[in-house]
Amino acid sequence: MAENNHTDIRGGHDWLENRGMNLRAIICVDDFDRELQKAWDQAGISTHPNDRLVLLGMAGSSLWHFLKENNRLGDDRFDEFSTETSLEVSRLFWGDQSPRIIYPGNTLIPLQQIGRSLGWGAPSPLGLDINPQYGPWFAYRAAFLTQSQLPVTNAFRIRHSPCDSCVEKPCISNCPASALRSDALPDLNGCVSRRIEDQTGCGLVCRSRLSCPVGREWCYSEEHLNYHGERSLYSLARWVNRDDKIL
Repeated sequence: MAENNHTDIRGGHDWLENRGMNLRAIICVDDFDRELQKAWDQAGISTHPNDRLVLLGMAGSSLWHFLKENNRLGDDRFDEFSTETSLEVSRLFWGDQSPRIIYPGNTLIPLQQIGRSLGWGAPSPLGLDINPQYGPWFAYRAAFLTQSQLPVTNAFRIRHSPCDSCVEKPCISNCPASALRSDALPDLNGCVSRRIEDQTGCGLVCRSRLSCPVGREWCYSEEHLNYHGERSLYSLARWVNRDDKIL
């Protein structure tokens, strides 16, 4: 049970902001709409009455810079740090000594659906969601449940994806694998094959993502991009049994 005495709501948000968690939302699980509740139930996540779901994310490379400046350079830097940060903000500021971490973890939490319900993202040809301000340069970093009665974040749905008004759609035309369509899901097999074949190009950095005109000022730094590219390439290479060609 959460201990709700001595909470410092604003202090917790400021602390998270300073650590690079510049996207934050608090949702009352009881307020999920029918579609989101169904996805939540399918994930098998048990909840208690009045549970709050805290969602943490990053836009741009502020979190990356914080990790680098504080010598948090382990292989699982984002996941370990995100879990640690979730526990600490709950204990230090929000009156809960035992929040339930559900992401990172093995639970298939419907992150995209939750993000869309908050107005964080909308579908894009990339297969990644796009934000009107940050473009494709944002990511979900943590989600946890608490019984601390934190103020719920005002949510809104993005009525129109920024992609709807994008005429040239450079993400599609600049894909070397021709794997993107405006009216269909990406051709994942074509994308993966190209990444494995071109490990120093598409393997590390998605040219289509770089081509997106929305939120370019929030694009990850080169070092940040290469970090994610190397890790995902390693996973892909193992998946297709091509370990001999890993960088």
